[in-house]
Amino acid sequence: MKPIIGITFSSDVGDDPSNNYIHAINQFGGIPRTLYPGISKDAYTGIDGLLLTGGGDIHPKYLGEEWHPSLKYVSESRDELELPLCRQAIEDDLPVFGICRGVQVMSVAMEGSLYQDIPSEYPRETLPHQVKRKDAEHEIQIEPSSRLSEIVGKSEAGVNSDHHQAVKDIGEGFVITARCTEDGIIEAIENPSKRFVIGVQYHPERMLETNEFLEHRRKLFDAFIQAASS
Repeated sequence: MKPIIGITFSSDVGDDPSNNYIHAINQFGGIPRTLYPGISKDAYTGIDGLLLTGGGDIHPKYLGEEWHPSLKYVSESRDELELPLCRQAIEDDLPVFGICRGVQVMSVAMEGSLYQDIPSEYPRETLPHQVKRKDAEHEIQIEPSSRLSEIVGKSEAGVNSDHHQAVKDIGEGFVITARCTEDGIIEAIENPSKRFVIGVQYHPERMLETNEFLEHRRKLFDAFIQAASS
């Protein structure tokens, strides 16, 4: 049977096949179930995997910090949905895949911290991790012994990105499995004690431009769906 994948959003997007996340789950053999603020808590029951998607910034109260003037598209209702949902899924050993904001949610849910604004808070010169109207592209270094390396079959790879926040201190149970080659920003984390708990700062759901991107995307979503099927 196809696994049911809960996919988090800020609002109800329905079963829109043009949505990159929904399309990827359908393409690689899952059944999407959208999860959004205000949905019944019963929606979590029966899912086989959890996909935490990209989106706006996490409210700094979850970091014990003051509001940074660069923050955009903060949704406290989405934070209130995703943070406990992520904790519950990890506790239940449900496969969890976090993308962009999703990797940040994963770390903060387990008491990690963030750079609220990379340009002003990261203590070294950084690449632009956002480019207006398109994704930035850069190289990452992947830990050779990591699950991520096992899945994509590489210790370095080109990826895309669109973010101005990033994981600072990883949450409980996580290890760092990839960093941006040039500036060291954390690009992936995972919990090796779980079946499949992986977060990436880049956007595999829209890695569509090159054969290398398509292969990377396929391998990640295949591995997630397979974990949710077991």
